[in-house]
Amino acid sequence: MNYPQHLLIVEDNRALRQMLTWEFEELGYRVTATDCCSAALAAARAEKMDLGLLDHNLPDGCGMDLVSQLQAINPDMQVILSSGYLNSEECDRALCHFEPKPVSARKLHRLFQEFTGQPIE
Repeated sequence: MNYPQHLLIVEDNRALRQMLTWEFEELGYRVTATDCCSAALAAARAEKMDLGLLDHNLPDGCGMDLVSQLQAINPDMQVILSSGYLNSEECDRALCHFEPKPVSARKLHRLFQEFTGQPIE
């Protein structure tokens, strides 16, 4: 199976970030995980990211703002914004897909497969 090469996870909750990293690596993704906007932007400038999974509330900014900044670096990057505090109407659907928390890595994986035109498992 041909998975996207590189997934950027931006999540300030350390335990959740680690769990998502393990789950997506097990699914075959190459993962870079950060805890804030500035680290995410530095990672995206250093290497091409195919996909992004972003928390909305981050210690140094807002995930919705980060989507635009990441896509300015890589216009082809497909992004899922996830939050327990935001709803889909508050998310700019032209920029990214929104999924309310909690959401499973399997569901996110299926969404990433749809975005990239890969066969759904």
